This record gives sequence, C-alpha cells and structure tokens, in this order.
Amino acid sequence: MKKLLTLAVLTLATPMVIQQGEATASTLTQGPLPRDVIYSSDGTFDSPNIFFNNRTDTIQIAKQTWLGNESTYEARIYFPSDVGAYGLVFNEFKFGLEDKVLGAGPNTLYGYNFPNYPNEPLTGLAARTRLAPDTWHHIAFVQGGGTQRLYLDGQKVASRPGTGDIWDSDGGGFLGAIFRDDPSNIYDGFAYSFTGHLDTFRFSNVARYSGNSFEAPTGDLTSDAKTQILYNFNLEDYFQQNGRTWISDLSGNGRHGRFGTGFAGATSPSIVVPVDPEEPTRVPEPSSTLGLLAFGAFAVGLLLKRKQQQKVLDSSIS
Repeated sequence: MKKLLTLAVLTLATPMVIQQGEATASTLTQGPLPRDVIYSSDGTFDSPNIFFNNRTDTIQIAKQTWLGNESTYEARIYFPSDVGAYGLVFNEFKFGLEDKVLGAGPNTLYGYNFPNYPNEPLTGLAARTRLAPDTWHHIAFVQGGGTQRLYLDGQKVASRPGTGDIWDSDGGGFLGAIFRDDPSNIYDGFAYSFTGHLDTFRFSNVARYSGNSFEAPTGDLTSDAKTQILYNFNLEDYFQQNGRTWISDLSGNGRHGRFGTGFAGATSPSIVVPVDPEEPTRVPEPSSTLGLLAFGAFAVGLLLKRKQQQKVLDSSIS
C-alpha cells in the first residue's frame, strides 16, 4: 500500500515543499540526511536534482583527480528567480600546487586551471553573460587546443590562450563551498557555493568541446574512458556510509561525494524530488533504495520554504 502525502494547502506558484531531514531508527540507522528533502509539485522539475540554497552548502569529493594538458568541467544548472547567486560549482585546491575551478552565477561564468600558462597565474577566465532564470543551462569550462574556453548552452562566450600541464596535488575536490587554506595562514579564505540547482556534473581529462558552438547536451551526462567524475543526482544514486549521505560517482572511479563535510561549518545541499504535476498532492512511497535515505519518514507540519514566499502548510500522512 502506498503512503500518500496530502497537502491541505497547495500554491503552485511556490513549488518547493521542504521536508526536514528527520528519520526514525527503523528507517535510517547509519546517519543524518541532507538538511532538507524538497518535493517540487508544480512541474518545474522533471527529474531529481540538488539545491545549493546556503552559501556553506558543499559536497566533498573522495580521491584526487589527475589531468594532463586538457580538461572539461561541465554542469547543468538552474537559477530560481530572485534566489540565484554567484559562487563555486566545483573547486579542487591546494595552495600553490593546484586550483581547478568552475564558477557560475545569474550573470557570470568563470573557469580556472593552475598554473594557467601563458596568462597571469591568478587570473581566471570570466564571462559576463546572462543566464536566464527559471530554466536549465549547460555550462562548460574547457582547456585544449591551445585555448581555454567558456560555453553557455553550447555557445562560446569567452576564450583566451591556455596551454601546458594542469597541476595536480592532493587538495581534494568540492561541489559548492570550500575552505581554501594557505599554510602561511595569511591568505586563508572561504569560497562560497553558488546558489541554485545542479542536475548533473562531469569532470573530464579531455577537451570535449571546441569551436564557437556545439549542440549542448540535455538530461543526464554520460561516462566514457575520459570521465573522471560523473554525478547525475538520480534518487537511486544515493547511499549511506559512515554516518553520512553520499552520491555515487557514475564514472566508476570511486570519487563519490559526501554531503556536508570537509570544513568547519559545512552544510548539506537539499535533495529535490519532483512530484507529478497532474497529482501534486500525492507523493508515492519510496522504493527500497530510497528507503536508505528515509524519504518515507515524514513529519507533520511540513514547511513550504522559499525566499519570496514563506507559508506554513498543514499536512498529514494518509
């Protein structure tokens, strides 16, 4: 028998129902959930994704990446109206040894590889370009063929010379926020997460895109021999280990992502679960896989939380 979540009040203009990350011992025994599980009920999203809605939201990536002189960092992102903000999508950093960056905001794209030949060592490639709100965008930072390039939805929006080896170290990667430490403690700095949704992320040791334009991929990205990290954030991709929620690395390289760890004050992004817009008041019971995340453990008094509307919903489980 399916468990159904009935919302006594439903405002389609405000699609995000927040389920606080609580669970009973019978449904979750290995550790905490991400802070929130969000049920999107107005048809905005047709697939699961994650929402970085605090500047300290982060996913710590297990194991180091290794590059030569080519790279592609790419993602599909979405900025809600009046909520989106610029910040890091991805960063792998160790002071003076490694810095691999993809950043984005509603009006900016940014990419960087250290040591950044032949450019000034500390200058990234930036593009002032508008990312329309309330729609998905494919973004990519590419190095290869003698240049570095930024792409938005398959169109090149910035480029410059860029050659040579991309340095690797043991800094470790993060999606979202990261603490960028300097051994001298002079330049310690906290780098904030972007504020928005992330649907898929792929890190590759090859320049996947060239020229002025290409057909931007839609939906989940796929893995091949050049893929070092791949996250698609589908519900079956999550697992629990060592008291934490993890997202599986679908590249097969074991670079799984751990929610809400890696530095003091780290918080977890929210998991977004779409609800059929034809039946927005019905949330089916999760599968056994999702049971590991305790998606079936609902509490009375769910909150509808979005910055442009703060309304309390009366809810019950039937």
